[in-house]
Amino acid sequence: MKKLLLTTLLCIGSLVLFAQTHKKITVYCTIGNGGRIDYGDLKKLLPDSINSKLLVDPRTLYGVKDSGHTLLLMSTYGWKLASVETNVTGSNASFTSSSSAYLMSKEIYLSAAAYTAYVNKLINNKK
Repeated sequence: MKKLLLTTLLCIGSLVLFAQTHKKITVYCTIGNGGRIDYGDLKKLLPDSINSKLLVDPRTLYGVKDSGHTLLLMSTYGWKLASVETNVTGSNASFTSSSSAYLMSKEIYLSAAAYTAYVNKLINNKK
């Protein structure tokens, strides 16, 4: 019984310490035609140690040029589909073409120092 109580207390203590030292943020990217990924300003805002793991591009890594396959590969990296925007063009009730853009999101944890640097860069980015 003592081992179970000690293990439970250690787990709770670890969770409390982790919650105090790490901040969760949500980052976004878009996937356009041909599987092109646009991360926006994330490369400038996040630390380099996170950029190398987070900002993957299946188009250059694996040669994937299909948006659907890019979505599937991004999901293996922990990205989730947040939204889809579809543009349909045509005239006089005739369908000409359509294109879709996908908004992907991912929650990541930053240390307190990295979080503070991220927020400062975000605030000062457009000043």
